[in-house]
Amino acid sequence: MEQFYLYVAVPASIILVIQTIMTFLGASGEIDVDYDGDGDVEIEGGSHFTIFSVRNLVAFFTFFGWSGLWMNASGFGIILTVIVSVAVGILFVMISMGMFFLIAKMQRSGNMDLKLAIGLVGEVYIPIAGERKRSGKVLLNLQGGLRELEAVTDEVSVLSTGTEVEVVGVLPPSKLIVAKTNHKGENNGR
Repeated sequence: MEQFYLYVAVPASIILVIQTIMTFLGASGEIDVDYDGDGDVEIEGGSHFTIFSVRNLVAFFTFFGWSGLWMNASGFGIILTVIVSVAVGILFVMISMGMFFLIAKMQRSGNMDLKLAIGLVGEVYIPIAGERKRSGKVLLNLQGGLRELEAVTDEVSVLSTGTEVEVVGVLPPSKLIVAKTNHKGENNGR
């Protein structure tokens, strides 16, 4: 039984350390794929907090393995060892989810006030589906820097890459509402 816990704990620990380092370096695995054609393809990734994510499974197996190894080495019975190691694994999944939620919140927060973007002109970077069906991204000069921000539109048609748009509103917590504009070069960043 001791070897089983060791074979679970060591690889899971290595993967958990790599995931944690990548998260702190900003390579947390966000994926955006877009397709322009007759079909409609949308693949988005990010830091969604679900129970059955790879990160949470790795955290579970790491702490399940180490607590099971410790319980087994301390002479506890097999049934108690399994129950406690499963409970410890679940506890650390919850702790891990909380920590990564706080880290993601810190990355999202800052001193950028999206209300200052209203009235600014930018350019579509990732196409935005019409009628708020799917968000895309816009490049916008805001508060002294070029920002890539998530946006939706009330326009009927898709706003394709390169389309000039004006920010007409903000959806909480951090999504812009944009509309097609004919203004050329009036991006007066605030």
